[in-house]
Formats: sequence, C-alpha cells, structure tokens
Amino acid sequence: MFADQYLPTLRGFESHYGYYQGCKDYFDHTYAAEPEYWGLDWRRNLILLRNEINLYSSDLFAQEAVNIINKHNTSEPQFLYLPHQAVHSGNTEGDPLQAPQHFVDQFPHSYLYHRRLFAEMLAAFDDAVGAVVNTLKARGMYDNTVIVFTTDNGGPSNGFDANAANNFPLRGVKATQWEGGVRGVGFIASPLLNQTGYVSNHMLHVCDWLPTLYEAAGGDPTKMSNLDGSSEWQSLSHNQHGNRQEILHNIDPSGTGQMDLRVGDYKIVVGDIGMAWSDWYPP
Repeated sequence: MFADQYLPTLRGFESHYGYYQGCKDYFDHTYAAEPEYWGLDWRRNLILLRNEINLYSSDLFAQEAVNIINKHNTSEPQFLYLPHQAVHSGNTEGDPLQAPQHFVDQFPHSYLYHRRLFAEMLAAFDDAVGAVVNTLKARGMYDNTVIVFTTDNGGPSNGFDANAANNFPLRGVKATQWEGGVRGVGFIASPLLNQTGYVSNHMLHVCDWLPTLYEAAGGDPTKMSNLDGSSEWQSLSHNQHGNRQEILHNIDPSGTGQMDLRVGDYKIVVGDIGMAWSDWYPP
C-alpha cells in the first residue's frame, strides 16, 4: 500500500473492505507496529472508517460478504476474495488473540489459555464462513460456485506471536522455510467437481491458483501468457496426479544465500532458513 496504484480498487477489484497492514486489533481495528507507528487501519475502498470500533472483524467481514452476494446480479460471474483476519494474531501489546464474549462462554476453562482463545476465534470464523455458504445457497448460486479455502503459510506455534497454532508433525513455524512454515492445508467445495470426498496430497503452489480457477470458470489457461503456475483443475476435479513436480520456495538475491527448492520427495535448503525455530513442536 506504499502507492495508490497498488491498492485493491486500483488493481481490478470493484470494492475493498478491510485493512492494509499484516495484523491489527480485532475490535478497535488499530495497528501497532512500533510505539511511533500506531493508528486506525480500517477502510471501505479508500475511505478510513471510524464508526465500527468495538465490532468484531470476523462478524464485519461476514456481513460485508453477505451483502455483496445478496446484491450481485446472478446473470453475471462473481469473484469474491475474502481473506479473514482470523485466526491471525492481532497486535502484540496485550493479548493478540481476541474473541467475542459469547464465544468465550462456550469453551471450558480447563483448556490451556491460548488454546481456548484460539478455539473461540475459530468458532467465530466458522460461523462467518457458514453465513457466506448459506447466502450462496439462498440465492441459488451455490450449485455454480467453486469455494477455495486455503491458508497463506504454516502456523506460528510454540509461542511464536503468542498464538496457539500447531504444525506437528511438520518441522518449523511460520516465517521459516521448513515444511511447517511453507506447507498449508486447504479444501475445495463445489458441485462442479467430478469427484469429491477425497484427500489430495499432490503438490500445488500458490501461483497455480490463477490458471486453475480460470479454467474452473470456463477459460482456457493456455491462452494466458507469462504464468509461473499451471492449471490443476483437472487433477483436482478428477483426483488425478497433478502437473507440478517441484516448488522453488525462495531465492534470496541479496547475497545472504537463503534458498530452498523442493523436487518430488526431496528438498534442498541453503543458509539460515529459520534456524531459531527449526524444531518439531508437539501439540
């Protein structure tokens, strides 16, 4: 967001609702990077919003998504990118895990403190996802919809960011290039899939999503130029082996030599790719 042309509404999105930074408070929507950099970070398009303090972000995102779906002209296609804040840690001052009180009351006090907060945040998130799915069904859109649910990285476990995520039995945590940091889970839900109810362990890289979803929507990904990814729609839809056999996780051009490459079942790592958090952290 360092320049206007990189903001969502200037890069093809019809609307944007949310924040610019990597985290924030779930209720007052402020961001605290350092003591000298603190302030409100909550916007609709390019306008700063000051009247939604004390409203929980998972509820606000769900409400916004439901409104967009309800107003949509169903004769036209729709792409909705809905990156929830949950279950990311908020500001590090105070308690970065936050949940509404009515969810706090649902979980037993015998839980470890941060695991309980994490579960409460996840429950609120689950309700928000359910609201979106129910709205798609109510509008008759679900049967022609592809829902992709995915994470952006491994969890910050073992006290990292005061979170309560867990990557076991994978090694490492978020912000490392061990498998616990770079491997994520996700799922696809759609009546358009030819086969469902199975678990795929095939390799897929984030850059494969663009051509994959383009093909799912009826486009021809071979006509898209200069792509780093390839469409995996057929492999995912039919539970077949995919096209991808390798993933280049990182090449650091600054000269520090931090690199790693996955090819098949093998992975080569070079340099300090997260040695401070390189252990296997059990539940």
